[in-house]
Amino acid sequence: MRLIWVAAPLTLVLGLVNWTATAAQPDRLTALETRLATLEAKEEIRELFSRYGFTADTGDAKEWSEIWSEDAVYERAGATMRGRAAFFKSIEDPDGAHKREIEGKGSVHTTGPLMIQVTGARAWAEGPALVWIRSGQGYAVYALSYNHWDLQKNAGRWEILRRIGAPVAPGVASQMLKSWGESKQVP
Repeated sequence: MRLIWVAAPLTLVLGLVNWTATAAQPDRLTALETRLATLEAKEEIRELFSRYGFTADTGDAKEWSEIWSEDAVYERAGATMRGRAAFFKSIEDPDGAHKREIEGKGSVHTTGPLMIQVTGARAWAEGPALVWIRSGQGYAVYALSYNHWDLQKNAGRWEILRRIGAPVAPGVASQMLKSWGESKQVP
């Protein structure tokens, strides 16, 4: 009889512990799935920036322009480029600066390291971008900038909505980070 008095409560306690652990599993699984999705999104965004540089360096206007959303905006040093067609033309134009001054000389576009924040199908990234061009026997810096990108996932792929860049100069980094910090919301 004593064994029943001990075994019954013990069985009840163990049953409750098992039920509690089982009930918590979906929350843990959901949290892990969310973390994995965020890490996968960040890796997809890093790959987007690799394609960005490679397609610019190879003069692939079609692929480069498709990295941008249809109505994307690029703001840099007082100039603004809008829309995928403008991005295509900037790489494709045989008389344009890209063909004459960058790709035509041999170039390497690099981006990063990047800080990336993902919230669902929206994200932002920040970091430096550097364009090297062939110069004599080596390479020279063509452009070096601090950048903020807003991105969205559209039809299963990430694309750039907006890029804001500022040339590297004394005091610019702190100004850029301060202004971006004030509006650090995923669009």
